[in-house]
Amino acid sequence: MEKLIEAMRTYMASNFSLYLKSHTAHWNVSGIHFQSLHALFQEQYEDLQDQIDVIAEKMRRLDFFVPAGLAEFEARSIFDDFTVAISATAYLEALLEDHDAMLKLLKEVFKEAERMNNQALMNYLADRMDTHQLHRWKIRTSLNAVKD
Repeated sequence: MEKLIEAMRTYMASNFSLYLKSHTAHWNVSGIHFQSLHALFQEQYEDLQDQIDVIAEKMRRLDFFVPAGLAEFEARSIFDDFTVAISATAYLEALLEDHDAMLKLLKEVFKEAERMNNQALMNYLADRMDTHQLHRWKIRTSLNAVKD
């Protein structure tokens, strides 16, 4: 159970970090593709934001506490923050890498849930993997348009 708990804590912190990065991209994107990228980043940060409470409730159902505080989230997250505004292309490239990393993390969490035979959590994680694949596809497609 300890491996699942640690995996879920990492997932919570990483989801929160990716939410913040996507929201930052939404705020700071500029250029000729502003409108479409602004909307894309909003769609993605809203999805990630919606998951914060869901993940927390999944953790509490496992009877352990959710990491508290930004310092703990930063320490547990697999992502680094954006520290400055960057180009639209750089936002897309960074977030594409982040969704790839999130998929790898979700697969690890899934394996731990499977080891514990937690079907409800496995179903949730499978759905989240599908959503991150969708986000990744939309980013990759947008990245191709920006480069054209």
